Amino acid sequence: MSKKAFISYSHKDESHIDLFNEHLATLRRNRDIDAWHDRKILPGQDWSKEISDNLEQSELIIFLISSSFLSSDYCFGIEVKRAIEMHNAGKAQLIPIVIRACDWKASELSSFQALPKDAKPITSWDNLDEAWLDVVSGIKSHLANFKPTPAAPVKCEFEPLQLSDPAQVWLEDTEVVLTHRRTNKIKLSDVYISPDMETEAGKESKNIEINSSDMVINNPNRFLICGEEQQGKSSLLKHAFTALLTRGSIPVYLNAKDIKQADIRKSLATVLKKQYSNIEFENFMLSPNKVLLIDDFDKLGVNQKYRSNFLFSINKEFKHIVLTCHSSFGYVSPEIQELNGYERHELLGFGHLKRSELVEKWISLGIEESIDECSLYEQCDEIKAKLDAILRKNIVPSKPIYILMLLQMFEAYAQQNLELSSHGHCYQQLIYQAFDHAKIPKKEIDKYLNVLSELSWVLYKNSGVMNQEQVDEFFTEYGNTYLPVNGSDVIRKLKSSSILMEEDFKIQFKYPYLFYFFTAKKISESFSKNQDIKDEVKNLVANLHREDYANILVFVTHHTKEAWVLEEIQNALELLFIDQKPATLSNDQLVFMDEFLTQIPDLVMEQRVISEERVNHDKNLDDIDRHGDPFDKDAEESLESADVLANINKAFKGMEISGQIIRNRHATLTREAMLGLASNGAFTGLRFLEFFIHMSEATKAEVIKYIEYKLKEHPSLSNEKVQSYAKDMFLLLTYAVINGVIRKIASSIGSKEAGEIYASIQKMHPTPALALLNQAIELHFNSDFNIRSITKTADFVKNNAVCTRILKEMVIQHTYMFPIEYKEKQKLAELLKIPVQGQRVMDTKKIGKA
Repeated sequence: MSKKAFISYSHKDESHIDLFNEHLATLRRNRDIDAWHDRKILPGQDWSKEISDNLEQSELIIFLISSSFLSSDYCFGIEVKRAIEMHNAGKAQLIPIVIRACDWKASELSSFQALPKDAKPITSWDNLDEAWLDVVSGIKSHLANFKPTPAAPVKCEFEPLQLSDPAQVWLEDTEVVLTHRRTNKIKLSDVYISPDMETEAGKESKNIEINSSDMVINNPNRFLICGEEQQGKSSLLKHAFTALLTRGSIPVYLNAKDIKQADIRKSLATVLKKQYSNIEFENFMLSPNKVLLIDDFDKLGVNQKYRSNFLFSINKEFKHIVLTCHSSFGYVSPEIQELNGYERHELLGFGHLKRSELVEKWISLGIEESIDECSLYEQCDEIKAKLDAILRKNIVPSKPIYILMLLQMFEAYAQQNLELSSHGHCYQQLIYQAFDHAKIPKKEIDKYLNVLSELSWVLYKNSGVMNQEQVDEFFTEYGNTYLPVNGSDVIRKLKSSSILMEEDFKIQFKYPYLFYFFTAKKISESFSKNQDIKDEVKNLVANLHREDYANILVFVTHHTKEAWVLEEIQNALELLFIDQKPATLSNDQLVFMDEFLTQIPDLVMEQRVISEERVNHDKNLDDIDRHGDPFDKDAEESLESADVLANINKAFKGMEISGQIIRNRHATLTREAMLGLASNGAFTGLRFLEFFIHMSEATKAEVIKYIEYKLKEHPSLSNEKVQSYAKDMFLLLTYAVINGVIRKIASSIGSKEAGEIYASIQKMHPTPALALLNQAIELHFNSDFNIRSITKTADFVKNNAVCTRILKEMVIQHTYMFPIEYKEKQKLAELLKIPVQGQRVMDTKKIGKA
């Protein structure tokens, strides 16, 4: 029976691997050896997983040693380390082969007997065939003498698993205090509804699939789940943790910002002790049922150079992985080779079906077994009508946390007019209800609000936490400025109301958005009279890409109507992607698509010879290992750079803040101010679109991989057929990018009430891009189809194939959320050539399920 051999080498030594393979031919033919190296990785395969799997399965591990190999952090940091572990455990035999003269004896490999004889480098032999013959003789000797040590059976001494007390509390923590008249404490499991996710249906499909997020539990695989802030990413991972545990899996949760090193094992050892009380680390690592859950992957605490090593590390150890990240990270994730094997999904807001499920759960709390079905549905319809009235106007987004806040408000303030609600109003009511829960007298509410405003500012200046000494000092200073308060009593009540929490003997806000709310309140009240706060606002705007800074500014717009906040934000937006002109999506501007399409025939021919993309990636990794990370030298050349990702986040956050101001203050803003905000937001987004569609190599790389895939699966296909498939693929991906960005701009800056403002922008700048943007805003903020408006837009872009296709996609996606009458459906079918019956334009009864 042949023994598997894993061969690792630097790609600078490509010529030597060819000669080595020739001399191994007899051993292969006699079935003495089954040699594997990375040239055997097929197009489209997850290369890091393939390397890891084949290394673990090998009995012989052969390293071709040279200065290039020794200088590779990747080879030495991961492969050599694991090979030595396997050798010491008796699982494999490690054989170094010295290719070129180098200082290998000063490395960890010095204790191993190297080949050829006397470790004389291959290149220093007069006859290379004699050198390789000596190597093969040495390998034969190893094959004859080495017998791997059988793996000891794993004892499952940790069954049944026992979660630690803090982990049990964390899994049921809703983070914000939710109150209900029939339940003393609401747990996450009481109100959790699995959100839906959007994903492309497949390589050759033009459809978009809507799937339940429960697929990350039911289908062991590797997932990258993108979502906006407060979309429910952390709650999804908590739910998955609990569900996986009940099914016999062993999940472990990490927050990416706490991971500071590329070796996942060290981070795992720490959190495993915190989350379980009766499982040993080695038993966990040996378990085939272990699952890794990582939250906020875009905030990973290691730099870009070591991110590849980190991903390789987790891909090697885990078959089932769920990563969450912010939606903006989705624009750069296709550039990260190690994420190629991951399914990518985007979390959706709650549509009609999900809102109904959540409302039913809320109404049934405490009386699940006794509530009459007719009464349940009657109350559900009444409450859902109120919800829909608010959500349809996009006063607040259809995210679970806001829906729950509104449900509380409906219950606590039955007569309140919620038509004027906003993000800030929701949190304000949440705070009042938390005070009520902590039994704080109404006459003391102003005192507690003031304490929290002042405390939040000190916490902001202290990175969000304060020790006991700092808390005591705060209340002393507070008493010198305001009437003194009993600090211990105030802190105790704020902790009991779950506004504050204590961790590691330090005080902090339990829910970050309450921290943002009160910090913004302090800024708004003190801006005009405090120079330090004025300077800090400039810092907030300059660092708008940071989640905490951006959210503080969102709440500033709730607390104040002064003009300074508009000026600061507009100035920041004007500087983003300043070197780009706003995308117009005119036929002339989209000529780049034709340029790449003309390259596709040459790409097909190249891919019949070699998988260029994989080889180039490996060479890039070698360059990084030898010379350092090129992104550090010129960050603007790659979408992976921190600067570009920061600018993407700044653009998104700036647009969102502009939209918040327009939606919340449309009745009091002057037309000039509203036009300035809307224009700045729109053109910032269009400048980003121009940058992205021209600078990103992701779409082209996907097309190359698709060509590889087609040639592998159907080698007999003609070049013309493969070219046709590749062109369709490129166009589909480009449409997806443009459509996605247009929709993002529309949802960020749009408002139902400010329709004439967006129309005036389009009138001043009559471009296809603004026509699509205006149409996207109308579709997003109006549930009814306006056939006349769609017809007008279709006529404007009728000579532009790309924009016509994107308009179709907008209309189709709108049908997922809102019913269409049959007559309107027929008109749309005739106008945009969309089939009346079919998967994409659905019947009214099916709309809710989408």
